[in-house]
Amino acid sequence: MRPLSVPFVTAVLIAASGACACATPDPSPDAAAPRDAGPPPAWETLPGNTWSFVPVPGAVCGNGSPYSVGVNPKPGAREVLFIVMGGGACWDANTCFTRRAATHIAEDYTRATFDGERALVSRVGWDDRAALTNPFREAHLVFVPYCTGDLHAGDAAQAYPGAPGGARVHHRGAVATQGFIDAARAAWPDLAAVRVIGFSAGGYGAQLNWGRYAEAWPAADLALLADCAPLMQPPSALYATWRANWAMQTPTDCAACATTLAAYDDHFDARYPDSRLGLLATTRDSVLATFWQTAGPCAHSLTTLVDDHLADNPTTRYFIVDSDAHVIFGAAFVLRAADGTLLLDWLAGWLENDARFRSVRP
Repeated sequence: MRPLSVPFVTAVLIAASGACACATPDPSPDAAAPRDAGPPPAWETLPGNTWSFVPVPGAVCGNGSPYSVGVNPKPGAREVLFIVMGGGACWDANTCFTRRAATHIAEDYTRATFDGERALVSRVGWDDRAALTNPFREAHLVFVPYCTGDLHAGDAAQAYPGAPGGARVHHRGAVATQGFIDAARAAWPDLAAVRVIGFSAGGYGAQLNWGRYAEAWPAADLALLADCAPLMQPPSALYATWRANWAMQTPTDCAACATTLAAYDDHFDARYPDSRLGLLATTRDSVLATFWQTAGPCAHSLTTLVDDHLADNPTTRYFIVDSDAHVIFGAAFVLRAADGTLLLDWLAGWLENDARFRSVRP
């Protein structure tokens, strides 16, 4: 078994509040039209064992500026790790501009921004190919920024009433995701293992785009990990707002996904039975309580999600603890479930797909 390194401690939070009336996507050109970065280099030509900041064709951040990802190839590798960042969500002028509930939504995501966020990966050694304690030392690394405010799942441009200066918000997370997956697939078509680790909003992105990863590498061992991103059902009006304002991309053969967020897990569990999802969650997640507009702890909604959807899904395992914390990967060395299971051991089981990867809850 490959040992796990010091856990990746991330500061990103998913925070938002307040539903709104749905806006209508406005595709007409204006001064805030997307600014494409131009043709990027093919990933197979990138230098190995170092970080490159590579534009994704046709993908943009919330303000229309070019969207790029970090790529650190390992020559000869047959594994890849996608690190999917979080940082809130927004769906109207209030959440996007007044409350600033989504990170990087109104700014360019530059190389300097990437270098600052990517430093988290370097601090924990995931890009240290010489460290024997690094479980990803033999893998290509892809750092996925978040600047679209749509849980990495939208394909809309919105002119929200009240936006400062008439600013338009480009919720193009699904476009960006498909774009970097296509680039990775072209460069590394024969991978044996694909790992996707998403934190908070990035955890939702990992789950909502499960099918994109599975379809790109159908023969690979696909393992996804979502840290504090349970697919609990939000109030129906709020979910309808997200879907409409982001133009959330739903699998064409998942009719239930249009009304039930947890249906994504049910659908992908049945569609891709050889892949697996690990979910980390807390019963009193203070950030999600705000995001889901619940009056108190998330325990009831989380229990409903587990009992009605996840408990009988053979590809999904969960590690749920009684806590108000949000994003718990960084506590892997000390955090234990009610039955004594250490999170570090559970994560090792997720990585290796062995008996340690089992569902535990309070």
